[in-house]
Amino acid sequence: MTANNMPIEKINEWLEIEKNLGSTNPDRIVLATASAAGKVHSRIVAIREITEAGVLFFTQQATRKVADLTENPSASMTLWLPLQQREVILDGIVKILTPDENSFYWDTLSYERQVKFTLHRSGKQISSLLELESKYKDFLSNYRNKKIPVSDAYCGYRLCPDTIYFYTLGIETFSEVIKYSHTGENWESALVSP
Repeated sequence: MTANNMPIEKINEWLEIEKNLGSTNPDRIVLATASAAGKVHSRIVAIREITEAGVLFFTQQATRKVADLTENPSASMTLWLPLQQREVILDGIVKILTPDENSFYWDTLSYERQVKFTLHRSGKQISSLLELESKYKDFLSNYRNKKIPVSDAYCGYRLCPDTIYFYTLGIETFSEVIKYSHTGENWESALVSP
């Protein structure tokens, strides 16, 4: 592992181990944001990818997380890997993707995911789930075998971490905590007290 991307490789390695141990959703992470007034809110999001550029996830424009990130781009993510008794915490700044990047990732989604993303409006009040089911069937009949344009609600974000903590729970002894700090071009690591 190179000093430039060592913690990123470690996260992906831990995710792969969790998957191999039988986890069905190792790619779910808690995203905590805060409004400009400091009101904190957290929710689980799906990780699309983790690279040297950061942790990529997607959401809808009208969500609370978008409102929070627009006012305050500082955020924290917590990845819990229960089968290994490990945790990763990433703190940093979240950046919105460009329209071209959104379009690229939109084209990699399955047809069904594109349909659901186009119809689903997170947080909007509905009368029942039947309302969504009906819209879904109507949409499918109109767009069968047609390219679905990028939803105006679809937007991607990338958390660019400046600090990453790796926790390994100690059953018989102390838990191990390694802190990585991004300093310019490289990551520096330190063993810290749990």
